[in-house]
Amino acid sequence: MGVVSVVIEVGCLGVLAAALGVAAATDLACRIVPNGCALAVAVSGAARALVAATLGGRGAAPVLNAALGAVAVFAIMALAAWLSARGREGPGVGGGDVKLLTAVGTWAGPVGGLAAVGLSCLVGLAGWAISALRTPHGAVSRGIPLAPAIALATLPAALVGLFPVAATL
Repeated sequence: MGVVSVVIEVGCLGVLAAALGVAAATDLACRIVPNGCALAVAVSGAARALVAATLGGRGAAPVLNAALGAVAVFAIMALAAWLSARGREGPGVGGGDVKLLTAVGTWAGPVGGLAAVGLSCLVGLAGWAISALRTPHGAVSRGIPLAPAIALATLPAALVGLFPVAATL
């Protein structure tokens, strides 16, 4: 991997970290995941795939892997949002969560993206359980802000290289 590729990878990781941090903080404070955060994650994931395809000489595989990751994650998250809306009075899985995890799919590919969905849900449920233990009985839960769980599940994996840009399909 050349110097330019390394610099771009580090820059993309910085964008990922910043976007996930802002998304997590905003979701905790306002229960909103800003569209700009999902866009930044998607663009940085696509950029690293394009760099691997062009500068890395890996052909179209990284770009295809990023696209398939986004599609696979979007499909499962859209289904989860639809099912949760049918089972509750209000939406259980918000559109911001769907968009943010779909963007993570560009980083992780289809297998890593689906693993990120599962791990994010587990982290979110663990946070909800801890919160429920601290909440007085009878208090109404506002659900789970999923962006912090997405950040806690995906950022460490990306930083240690568990989302290789040229993963085999």
